[in-house]
Formats: sequence, structure tokens, C-alpha cells
Amino acid sequence: MKTLLSTHDRLALAAAKIFYRDGITACGVDAVVRYAGISKPTLYTHYRSKSELVAAALDVQHQARRRMMQEYLEQRGGQHPAERLLGIFDWLEAWSRDQGVRGCAFLNAAAELAGPQDEMARQVVREHKQWWLTLLTDLARDAGAVDPVRLADELLLLMDGVSARVLVMGQAGSAASARRVARLLLQESLAPSPPGMRSPAVDPADAQGRPLRAEGDSEG
Repeated sequence: MKTLLSTHDRLALAAAKIFYRDGITACGVDAVVRYAGISKPTLYTHYRSKSELVAAALDVQHQARRRMMQEYLEQRGGQHPAERLLGIFDWLEAWSRDQGVRGCAFLNAAAELAGPQDEMARQVVREHKQWWLTLLTDLARDAGAVDPVRLADELLLLMDGVSARVLVMGQAGSAASARRVARLLLQESLAPSPPGMRSPAVDPADAQGRPLRAEGDSEG
């Protein structure tokens, strides 16, 4: 059954799509109302300014990303925690190829929004990135990282780097390279096994880092 969106939500969704496609500064409210099929007076009934509309558009994308990741991780609930963590980069590669051809909407917005009137939108950007840090920290902790906060910060730097590369070079495959670096960071972050103990680790022989096996401290 198709859900009917309110006018408020239709405007925010239309703005999210067109701001991402064309850029926030280059896109005026006239383009948004044309895309949404709503009059300009109606827009200003729901949003007092373009800055307020930009913040709403970013929040729409933030909520959509949260739902997307929740579904993605729920589908992988039976995986080893390290695989679930590294799988974020598999998701990022597919998303960059299919939907994120202009990189990260939040980084793009942060680069454009420099005025005092844009603080509301910048706050949404900060909240989005903090949400990623919290999610990655939880996944890193489940995977056995000694310092999950530090690992999450490093992984988000990798993800932001992928988004920048996609925007500049159009290379969605950069996520695969970032995944390999993430695997090394995860391996480094795991607590060393006591002598004689075996601990789960990402298989270094696999370039993608997907299979996991129990390893001792040395080969042979």
C-alpha cells in the first residue's frame, strides 16, 4: 500500500533530491517547487526560509540512511561481528554506485553552508556524522576492538574519503580499497591473544576480508 506524503514531507523530499543533484547554492526554491509540483506560497507556509528547507532536506536524508543501515545490518545479523563491521564498506560501494554518485550529501552541504543562517543545517550534518560514529563504535566493540571509539573514527575517515573520491573521480570502487584498509585497522585494533589461545581474526589471505577463521599467533 502506497503511503501518501504530507505536503511538508513532499517538499523536504523534493528539496533533498534536487539539492543533492544540483547543489544547494545553485538551486533556488523555484526549482524545488517546480519539482515538487507545489506553489511557492505553499512552500513558505511550511518552511520560513530556504535555510530551514535545507535543514529539513538533510534530515530527510539522515533518517533515510538510518533506516537503510538498520535494514542492512538486520539482514546480516547472523554474520561474525567483524564481517558485519567490514560489510559497511560493501554497502558503501553499492550505494555509491547506485545512489551516491555525487558522494556524501552531508559533506557536500557542509562545504556550501558557510553563513550564520545555515547553522540549523550544519547541526544536521554534525548529527549525521555523530550517528555514524556511534554506529561504527558499536560495531567495532562487537567485533572485539580494544579501542572501538578510535577505530570508529578511523573508519569514518575512510568512508568520508571514499565519498570525496567518488565526487571528484567518480570511482565507486574506491570503497573496496577502503575495505582492505579497514580490515588492517580492525586486525590491528584487536587485543593480542594470550599465549596458547586462539582468537577469531579477519583472514589476511582474503583481499576482501570476508571469511573469518580461528588463527593462532603464528602460521605453520
